Amino acid sequence: MKRNMLAIIILAVSIVNLAMTAFMMLTVMNTNSKTVKLIGDVAAAVNIDNTTIIPSGGSSPASVPMDKTATYDIGGDDKMTIAFQPGEDGDTHYAQVEVVLSMNMDSEGYKTYGATMDERKSIIRSTILEIMQAYTVDEVRGNEAAIQQQILEALQQLFDSDFIFKVSFSNIQYA
Repeated sequence: MKRNMLAIIILAVSIVNLAMTAFMMLTVMNTNSKTVKLIGDVAAAVNIDNTTIIPSGGSSPASVPMDKTATYDIGGDDKMTIAFQPGEDGDTHYAQVEVVLSMNMDSEGYKTYGATMDERKSIIRSTILEIMQAYTVDEVRGNEAAIQQQILEALQQLFDSDFIFKVSFSNIQYA
């Protein structure tokens, strides 16, 4: 009889322990997922700020005043259509994008190329397409700032000048 009573007490304590463990796991996991989301959002915000404040070379956006900044839109009425690499789902995804180049009007490169950017539009579009088509749609969505930086570096190398100091996607639509 004592053995049966001891077995029943052990069983009851085990069930209470299991219930408390399950309750703690649900509470901790919910809090943990919220914390991970918050940390991810903060990390994304810090990453965006870092890419705009500290570009790899040339003039930083903060050091070029607005009255010395010229923009050149690539896309406009005729948006660029980009076919990405097939993703995990096996489908080829597309994007329509307008790319805006910010240029320093005081730079020697701008004095050389600024007035004739329309003549070089196809070369610029080709460079942007070449870079963006190397990625899947998920990679582009997750790393827009890094891809913009890569395009910036390629254009600075193409023109052999740093008069283009920022690349922005003004309107991007994924499909």
